[in-house]
Amino acid sequence: MRKRLFSYLLVHTILLTSVHAVAQEQLSVSKSADISFRREEYAKAAGLYEKLLRSRAGKKNVPMIKQRLATCYRMYNQYEKAAYWYAQLLADSSGNNDNRLHYADMLKCLGRYDAAKQQYQQLPDQDNIRQRIAGCDAAVSWLAAPMPVTLKNEEWVNSSVNDWGMIRYGQEMVFVSDSLRQGMWDMKGSKQRYGRNKSAYGKLYSATVAPAGIGYSRNFSAVINNYPYHVGPACFSANGDTAYITVTDPERKVPFNKKDIPVYGTRRLKLLLFTKQGQQWQGPVEFPYNNNNYSVGHAALNSAGNILYFTSDRSGGAGGTDIWFCEKQADNSWGGPQNCGSNVNSPEDEAFPVTGNAATLFFASKGKVGMGGYDVFMVNGSKNNWSEAVNLKPPFNSSGDDFYYTTPTAQRGFIASNRPGGKGGDDIYSFAIADEIPATIPPQIPLLRIPLELEICVPSTVCVYLYNKTRDMGWCYMVMPPSRKIEAKLEPDAAYVVRVHYPDRIDSLAFDTYGVTGTDPLYKTICPPTGSIPAVKKATTSGKTRSTPPHKKRKHQRASGKQR
Repeated sequence: MRKRLFSYLLVHTILLTSVHAVAQEQLSVSKSADISFRREEYAKAAGLYEKLLRSRAGKKNVPMIKQRLATCYRMYNQYEKAAYWYAQLLADSSGNNDNRLHYADMLKCLGRYDAAKQQYQQLPDQDNIRQRIAGCDAAVSWLAAPMPVTLKNEEWVNSSVNDWGMIRYGQEMVFVSDSLRQGMWDMKGSKQRYGRNKSAYGKLYSATVAPAGIGYSRNFSAVINNYPYHVGPACFSANGDTAYITVTDPERKVPFNKKDIPVYGTRRLKLLLFTKQGQQWQGPVEFPYNNNNYSVGHAALNSAGNILYFTSDRSGGAGGTDIWFCEKQADNSWGGPQNCGSNVNSPEDEAFPVTGNAATLFFASKGKVGMGGYDVFMVNGSKNNWSEAVNLKPPFNSSGDDFYYTTPTAQRGFIASNRPGGKGGDDIYSFAIADEIPATIPPQIPLLRIPLELEICVPSTVCVYLYNKTRDMGWCYMVMPPSRKIEAKLEPDAAYVVRVHYPDRIDSLAFDTYGVTGTDPLYKTICPPTGSIPAVKKATTSGKTRSTPPHKKRKHQRASGKQR
């Protein structure tokens, strides 16, 4: 959640007094990298700094570039690369205690607990890192005896980017995704990229619940998603007529001096309330404690609907982001925010509150004894009177970021995590308590079971839209040059179209899975013509689906790779 909280809570934007003049200016790689870094566009900045480091100009300022690379990769969760650059800084003697602390944190997020502990123990202020060291020791102990619960990656809803925040709404599940799926390509802001990680902005989707799992996701609401930046997560009143939605403020105005170009401002999270009349969502109405100086978001209602928990970095907290609450008054207004107290909050970040039963709160924390990144904790109580926080341990927690633990039924639940082995970014995992699930349920055949390996050749970053014509739904993959492979699961006996959205045209490839049995991958390729790509009308190619001939399969299998 994405570190993750600010990845979703804050969107840093740049205001230009003369758009045309700046667009025409040819900036050097160094200046472009520095601008992207100051805008917190870490994915873009990292690529530019990598390029700069290999250039003659970059040789003049190697320590600064390495420092920026380490920061960029840390801030958008590329733990392995961040650890590499922090190690380089420490080896060059250009590191400091902050670099050693970040290096140890990255090692911990990679599950290298012994190495992380060795780095922590070299820091002078042992009082401030005692919790981190305790987390390394606890993680080793917990991993040796995990709880007998199996987590399942919900592949039908997960994508190569971030998918998280699964919560029940009636007979559907609602979640956040950066993946631009069916019905979202024409929404406001859909063609913009979030500079921190180059993904699309997160939007809310709903998914159907089938016996074999969760699948067939679509735009949750065109009204609610019609914002240019992040939308979500959501929570709902018990009767389903009110939605509490977190959005990145689209109206934030930043004062600036016209002589200073560029000027940077911070967009905060706001909490908006939508009400449902008939089948249409109306609103929104702003939560009364939104503020341009801090963020308010990630709402969670207790079962009675009279206490609202939320995350904020407002002043008066324990530090970082805290979990707060408001209590509903007799006139149905919300009383002033109060901090949930020290059993929940710490000097670092707490976020993603989710209510369980009448007296349980789940939340994610970086400041308590944990395995790395965000860990999920549970407390019992209410308002600012809570039991001591309990770490949910493996398999719910891992060395990565684990958050947004929900239990829509007594037997089943969901959690979001960027742990290794997922489809990419944050993934949604489901879990079941085995001894409470009837053993007589027959196994279900997944609806999406035919593997597709699609090779795309692109000259620039494009949306590759995989459309299921039979179901009238699809999803967008953002693909970057020079070429990428996309892996997906297809439904049998269905018609599909792949569309590549270039700036000046659309190429498409039609195929189907009629009569396809077994689980051998289907291989497809869609590439533009060689040479320059002039603006031409839509070019369409189509072909009947067929498996790759046996004599060519080995070559394709060596070339395949999951999109990350």
